[in-house]
Amino acid sequence: MGSSWCKAFCALLLLLIASTPLSARADIYKCTKGGAITYQDTPCEGANVQATHVDEPGSGHFVGCFASDTDNRFNLSVEIRANGAGTYQMIDEHNPLAAGVTLRAATNEELQAVSNGLHVQITEGLSRDTGQPATLNVYSVRTGYRYVVHSTPVATAISPGSLYGIYSGIGSEGKSITLLYRGGGVPQTVIKGACPTY
Repeated sequence: MGSSWCKAFCALLLLLIASTPLSARADIYKCTKGGAITYQDTPCEGANVQATHVDEPGSGHFVGCFASDTDNRFNLSVEIRANGAGTYQMIDEHNPLAAGVTLRAATNEELQAVSNGLHVQITEGLSRDTGQPATLNVYSVRTGYRYVVHSTPVATAISPGSLYGIYSGIGSEGKSITLLYRGGGVPQTVIKGACPTY
């Protein structure tokens, strides 16, 4: 009786896996039309359009250009580019020749830290990728005549520098917001738009 349940479960699991789409993700397209660069989730259309398919699932809606929506003299503009392998590059549009900052998908702890600090609901984001490997505490325990090795991850402290990045969520008025945080001070609200031409 037990093996028939196991076979039925395995058959159901295989059927479920086979029925899921292979490409359940949003594709991003970088379109250049008349010198203006835009990022969109549909293929580029029209004559004289140069298209590049950026195949980056996940936080793809962060790919593109963002500018602050305030009219002050400290106006900022950044471009987020997909590098592949889950990393992104943030380029300051006022200094496009700079190396930029490497970003990755923010962890739940980082999203919670931003949410708690700003008193808004942050749902996803990209934060600075420091490239540091995860640290582990490794210890052994003697069990009879043998030793068993265990490891536990060490929690890394979240600092303002590690929260440097771009985040989206729901503001205090209940509207969708996108925030750019540069590690100190107050994050700026940004909106997605066309990339500047040089």
